Amino acid sequence: MLLIVPLFAISSGNVDKSSEAEAYKVQWRIMVLSKKVHVEMMELSRYKNLKTFCNDDSYKETIFSLLDQIHTYHDLLEEDLKTTSYNHSRRTIKRLLRHMDKLDEQFNAEEFSDFFSDQCTFQTRIEKHSKHYSAAFSSHSYGSRVYAQEVVMYRYLKRLTRRIQRIKKHVEGFYVKRKKWEEPIS
Repeated sequence: MLLIVPLFAISSGNVDKSSEAEAYKVQWRIMVLSKKVHVEMMELSRYKNLKTFCNDDSYKETIFSLLDQIHTYHDLLEEDLKTTSYNHSRRTIKRLLRHMDKLDEQFNAEEFSDFFSDQCTFQTRIEKHSKHYSAAFSSHSYGSRVYAQEVVMYRYLKRLTRRIQRIKKHVEGFYVKRKKWEEPIS
């Protein structure tokens, strides 16, 4: 279980080194998790990986764990952004918070689970009637149905990863600016 630690501790104008290191750990973890989520979601958009997802609880747990971690670090970041003393960066902070809210609203664990429950049901139906579909032509064939399902999954997962990448980009920019703000003035 992760403990929520105050990320920025500013006392009398000086930045506490341990909280600074902690803040950059959150930034680093968001960067790494964003990359992992992108790779895993693009793999999951393939039909054979959907079959694995639907039938293998450990793979399903891995995917949900990744999403849970990204939401946890986004919650830490959100807490940090709401309490930051960098008032001259309010616009960037508002944008980041808005993107995180959209992600939580549209791609929370319940929505993700519902979407993949539907996809697993559809995948089971395709496999159950695979002999019938293999004798069909054009859009009624087995290959066409698999392709159509891959397209639906790819679009959904692409929107998810695009949202996460957008947050990653803003986090990266915010921390680059933050380093400049914290440099001692000579």
